[in-house]
Parts: sequence; C-alpha cells; structure tokens
Amino acid sequence: MYNIFYYNINKMSDELYLKELEALDLARKKEILKKANISDRKRSLAGDILVKKFLSKLYNISEEKIEIKKGCHGKPYVLNLPAHFNVSHSGDYTVVAISDRPIGIDIEIIKDFSAILAKKLFNEDELKYISGNSSTRKKSLMQKSFFEIWTAKEAYLKYKGTGISGGIDTLSFTLNKDKLVPNQKDITLTHDFSIPGAVMAIVTDKQ
Repeated sequence: MYNIFYYNINKMSDELYLKELEALDLARKKEILKKANISDRKRSLAGDILVKKFLSKLYNISEEKIEIKKGCHGKPYVLNLPAHFNVSHSGDYTVVAISDRPIGIDIEIIKDFSAILAKKLFNEDELKYISGNSSTRKKSLMQKSFFEIWTAKEAYLKYKGTGISGGIDTLSFTLNKDKLVPNQKDITLTHDFSIPGAVMAIVTDKQ
C-alpha cells in the first residue's frame, strides 16, 4: 500500500519559502540554495515539506522527531520509522510517494521528446509502443507513450536506489497486444494521470 501527495509550487509564497528554508538544518539549507533558480529551490523544499508533513500524519509522530538520512547512492530514507518514501518533481509539481515497502516515483510533464534519444535508449517493443500501429499516430499520443516508458524506467531506478547511474535500460518492456509488460516480474508498476498534462509512474515490490 502507498499514498501519493503532490504540491503545486505556484502556491508557495515567498514568505512561506523563506520560513521553511530557515527551519532546515544548515546542511540541507545549503544543498537547496545551490539549486540553479528559485523554482528548483521551491520544488526541492516542497518535497521536504510534504515528506515530513505526511509521515507525521500517517505515523502519528511529530515532524521534529522524524530522522531522514541518505543511502550510498543518495536516496533518502527514514531512519526511525517503518516507512519508505520517494520524491520527484517536474514543471510546477513536486510529488511524494510514501509506503511501508520500498518505492520509487517519477513525474514528467508531457512535452516534445527526442526521437534520437528514444531510439538510443529504448528496445524495439518500446519504440513500437510509442509509434503505435499507424504511421500517422497523433503526436500527443506518442508523447504520452514516451513518458509512460520514461517515467517507469526512472521510477524503477529510484525504487532500486541507484538513480540514473543504474542505467535507464535496467527496466525493459515487452509489447503484448498493444500493452507494455515489464520484464522484471518482482515489481508492481502503476501509472497515474491525476495531474493534468503529466505522467507519474510508481514502482513497488510485488505483493
């Protein structure tokens, strides 16, 4: 079981941003301030806010008592709760998935993609899923299909805790009657389209 929470950074006022930034420990504050621009900083800060707020609610613990550390590949984890979480952001949104099992989440705003990149990174079945059965398939459907695959691959790497360094082709798919089937059988993959114009993928252990 998992829960997904999301936040539109346009709702974060400058006052709230400064207040939450000052509440961070010095190391995390420096890490956020290294981000390239204010939007990147707000996205990262929103992740911190969502994680602590909803871990606190779900596990009935004060936010101040929640201890978050980072693994060897940089994936954050909760030290003192039987909980797992993962954070992703794209465009105006930051999303957080919280579970009692290892989990990975990725969100991408649907937009143009590089066909050259797709051919380089995706297998034949994955490319067929993007192009569909017609040479005149609508561009919007191709974009959606591309990001279904991309977010799934990213979410899987985040679930494994390796990040992009693990190789984007670590998760692969087979096309079966116009549906993509993950070749890794020990996971559950779910796509979520509840944020307009975006694709989310969530990867967890198979129950």
